[in-house]
Amino acid sequence: MPYFVSWEKDGRIRRFAYPHTDIETALACAYEFLELQCNDVWISDENGHKVADRHAVAEYADDEPDDS
Repeated sequence: MPYFVSWEKDGRIRRFAYPHTDIETALACAYEFLELQCNDVWISDENGHKVADRHAVAEYADDEPDDS
């Protein structure tokens, strides 16, 4: 299933041009936008249904092991 990352920054909503094939890579990409201090970030499926919100993205990042 394709997953699309969308974000809001400076009053504009945008969507990453290419879908991710799994939720883990979509979450990692979404976290990159969260780090850019976007107002909001979320992941939706091919039908536009939200499958992960900002909170889920932040939780995913907290659960990732530290590479240091």
